[in-house]
Amino acid sequence: MSENVYGPIVTLIVGLIFVWLLVTGLKRGEMELPYFGITLSGRRNDQPIAYWAVTAVIATIAAFALLATIFQIFLPHGL
Repeated sequence: MSENVYGPIVTLIVGLIFVWLLVTGLKRGEMELPYFGITLSGRRNDQPIAYWAVTAVIATIAAFALLATIFQIFLPHGL
């Protein structure tokens, strides 16, 4: 299987995972970004700065992953 096929599939899956984290965090009012050694988290009510910082990190990763998917589909050989 070529990287032109599985590359966009992998980046789309990663992007959708981070979109799911973003949507569920916004609904619950608790944003959490789990990682191997550390978990970034914040609650909207009592930790607004941490909440919005984690929200910004998750939204940035999701946006970049979805943009990477689009660029891999429409520009498979780069610019």
